[in-house]
Amino acid sequence: MKILLVDDHQMFLDGMKALLTESDVVTSIEVVNNGRDALRRLQTGGFDIALIDLRLPILDGFTLLEEMNKRNNLTPIIIVSASRDPHDIEKAIELGAMSFIPKSSSGQKIIQTIRDVLGGKVVYSNNATATVSAIFSEESEEWAAQHHITQRQLEVLRLVRKGLSNQAIADQLSLSVPTVKTHISAIFNALGTQSRTESSKKSHQLGLD
Repeated sequence: MKILLVDDHQMFLDGMKALLTESDVVTSIEVVNNGRDALRRLQTGGFDIALIDLRLPILDGFTLLEEMNKRNNLTPIIIVSASRDPHDIEKAIELGAMSFIPKSSSGQKIIQTIRDVLGGKVVYSNNATATVSAIFSEESEEWAAQHHITQRQLEVLRLVRKGLSNQAIADQLSLSVPTVKTHISAIFNALGTQSRTESSKKSHQLGLD
């Protein structure tokens, strides 16, 4: 299988090349760092699949997808992006991308997505909200486990980050206010923080979407 990698961050490209080279799904890898060159290479029709970032110089990922549609280019595209914006995911879907996965995905996840797309699967649902959930729920669970936070505490933390009061969190999650306070204390302990604001900032710094 011949694959095209399109990204303007050399460290990410190096990591992806190493990952794909070690797998059994790739025989040839070509790399470009802007959308214009990617379009030129894809027009040759010599690639089985392409992994493309959205934020690219000259032509961004969306424009690249649009141009491929105009040229009836059927090369399967997987968007690999740091973006978590549901609108980005929805737009990529509408423009024909066959998958949208976070750059923070595990190597196993990326390889399996490539296999699925090569097998003709579209690796998300048609509903953007469901798509976001499907893509990031597993990643969030891994984040919580890594930082010794339970799934319920993660739910509380997300609502804390939205600025909800203890009473509002209790109402939304059908908990008592004392239980919410207990969860927040556990979150402070797990993150090494002392306030709701500090916890919100710290969880963002640690990579929680």
